[in-house]
Amino acid sequence: MSMNNHPSKDIIGTASDCLSGKRIALGICGSVGAVKSPELARQLMRHGADVYPVMTEAACGIIHPDLMEWATGHETITKLTGKIEHVALAGDVPEKIDLLLIAPSTANTIGKIAAGIDDTTVTTLATTAIGQGIPLLIVPAMHEPMWRHPMVVQNIASLRKLGISVLDPKIEEGKAKIPDPDTIFHAALPLLLQNSAPLSGKHVVVTAGRTVEYIDPVRVITNNASGRMGMAIARTAMLSGARVTVLAGKIGVKPPAGVELIRCDTSESLLAASKRILDKKDVDIYVAAAAVGDWQCDSVSSTKISTHGRKELNLTLTPTPKILDRIKELSPKTYLIAFRALHKVSEEELRKDALARMKKASADMIAVNDVSKEGSGFETETNQLHLFFKDGEEIDLPLSLKDAAARRLLLEAARRLGS
Repeated sequence: MSMNNHPSKDIIGTASDCLSGKRIALGICGSVGAVKSPELARQLMRHGADVYPVMTEAACGIIHPDLMEWATGHETITKLTGKIEHVALAGDVPEKIDLLLIAPSTANTIGKIAAGIDDTTVTTLATTAIGQGIPLLIVPAMHEPMWRHPMVVQNIASLRKLGISVLDPKIEEGKAKIPDPDTIFHAALPLLLQNSAPLSGKHVVVTAGRTVEYIDPVRVITNNASGRMGMAIARTAMLSGARVTVLAGKIGVKPPAGVELIRCDTSESLLAASKRILDKKDVDIYVAAAAVGDWQCDSVSSTKISTHGRKELNLTLTPTPKILDRIKELSPKTYLIAFRALHKVSEEELRKDALARMKKASADMIAVNDVSKEGSGFETETNQLHLFFKDGEEIDLPLSLKDAAARRLLLEAARRLGS
């Protein structure tokens, strides 16, 4: 049976096509973290990559090479033969790999790569890849004392000076453990998509979730936004090659691994964080997907307000700062995507409101939804967006998963940024 038709390859591209056409050599060393290698390989494949397993002799004592062949659909390389496998994968050949990912990597392998020693399948492949200019990502896994050893620290520093990426392990239970496959996948993305994705080299800032405005230390004014749409945009931006910063209010979903996450509970803290980031003048796209509260208490109690003997509580509310209206003032060249949630409006009312809000904020695009419609409100997996653009174009998206809506929204932004 041809490996090109191996049944395990049926999963390629089932999660996304962001790594379509990418070839990755997965180097596996003699760490117990090797038990995660099949899952990691499958994660990469689900996003479109073709994965070629390469194992050291020590790794073969932890997992069987047949397991990696099952996982990837490619015969596992466990020794170098007359086929000069290291050259076939990473030499000056037409179908060379796009990335060498060594996960897990032992302290032994790190030291050998830093010294240019080639006495295993993985280290020889690493030397070839480095000499050929192929990106290399090393994911260490070992006991914590080994990770802290001065020579290991020095070797990692030497590799980083050479431009080799080293992903820090997860320190837990006295061990420097291999991170989860999703974290490794997102660390590999920038290396694989350097100049080939719609948002390669772009810095995208996404606001997500809901803000809260305090009444007292334990009570707040807020809304029902979950952050799902914002996180879908952040995830999609990463898959499109962007460096992503998420300014997150209260959220009910896990942020994607690999984003820079900044917590901003209140509208004031969200504005302050936006100012700090936009002052750097390196933000290409700002997506204002957070549901920012419109009102805040004129006076916040420093202690919990007692309900004892109280029949009513009167609050004086004042408007919160209109963050959206400040973005273009702070960074005129940033492509601004506004969001607007309306409730029970006609198509004409929706359009009129969207155009007015886009103009007021000087936004380049505004995405509007009617949260009263089934499947288009807060805390849902789907959304139906109506897109309006500064250039006059209007696009009505069908009800779809939020990830699909995010892809279309960012593709439209990328198209306009590139024009």
